[in-house]
Parts: sequence; C-alpha cells; structure tokens
Amino acid sequence: MARRPTPEPVMDKGTQVRDVNQLTTEIAEKLGDSWSSRPGYHADNHDALLVGRADELIQVRHGGWQARYHGRLVLRGTFAAELRQFQPDPSARYTITVSPTSSANRIAEEITRRLLPEYREAIRRVCGRGAEAEELRHRRDRLMAQLVHVLDGEIVERRGEPVVIFGPCGSGRVQAHDDETVELRIHLRDADALTFARRVGTNTGGSDV
Repeated sequence: MARRPTPEPVMDKGTQVRDVNQLTTEIAEKLGDSWSSRPGYHADNHDALLVGRADELIQVRHGGWQARYHGRLVLRGTFAAELRQFQPDPSARYTITVSPTSSANRIAEEITRRLLPEYREAIRRVCGRGAEAEELRHRRDRLMAQLVHVLDGEIVERRGEPVVIFGPCGSGRVQAHDDETVELRIHLRDADALTFARRVGTNTGGSDV
C-alpha cells in the first residue's frame, strides 16, 4: 500500500507553514545588496538566517515563545557570537512580525522599513565597542611584552588571561585589566625591597611602561 505523504504542519488559524529555508532564500534575493541565507539555529526547518554584508544576522522563524508571536512570521535581528558581549543593552530586541502569507518581496520591504534602521544602528555601536576592546587587547599585549623585558619574567595564562610572573630576587605577578589598570603584586624579603625598587625605577626610566 502506497504511503501517504506527510501533511504540511499547520499554524494557528489554519495558516499553512511555508518552507522557511526557501522563503528566506527568496527574501535574500529581494533584499539584494549581497544578502544571502543559511540554515538557522534549529535543525527542524523551524528557522533560517538572513546574512548581510555589514554584520546583519536576521533570524526568520515561525511563531515564537510568546503568545503574541503565535501565527506570525518573526524576524529578529541578532548578533554574531563574537559581538554579543559588546551589546550596550543586552535586553534590547530588534524584532518585527509579518503575516506568514506575505510575499518575499513584501517581507523584504518590511525588513528594510521597520527593522534595519534601528538594528543597523545597534550593529554600528556593537562593532565600535568590539573595535575598542580589540585595540585595548593590543595595547595590553604590548604592555605585557615590555613588562616581561623589564622584570625578566614570562607570560603565563591564568583563567584565560595573560599574566607576567617574575623572580628570583623578587617574585610576583602583573596583570593588565580591561579597565586599563595594572595590578602588580610583589613578594620580597625586607633586605631586598629597596634594591628591587631601585632596579625597577632604573629599568623603567625613559620607557613607555
């Protein structure tokens, strides 16, 4: 006996669910400007992603966890994993909903008009904060290299962060923090304290440290 095809899932109020991957591909074509699509976060064709050339990452999904999203197609601006930590307001949501029967062209127009302006401004801020953090990391790395030379130490990792440890006449550690402060811990015998202080003062004279 021939197997009957599996019926398409049905949304609230009898609206049929469209293939979200295919729909997202069509939306990307309508958006143009180097937009593309790719599979979403779920493996059941429940969502897909629109990818823009300026770090846009828009999730397209049927419905959502909130009652107000039931029976709607939800489009939510998200951030790449490496940028999420730089969101000025992690609670902010860049989300619009449209009818699941809307054409790809209409959905692209709604994205352009209602979602992209505020979402792109958020991306600009997030990328700016990410660039500042990257520059801070470079400055920290340069400082740590100088400290290794001055203190005759070495760089080790402690809890994922670089730390300079040094010895033997004086032992200790130096750590540069993200707020541009430096934490210095030194362990010395009383007899060595002044000698070590003079050595550090001499070595750092005229340097950038």
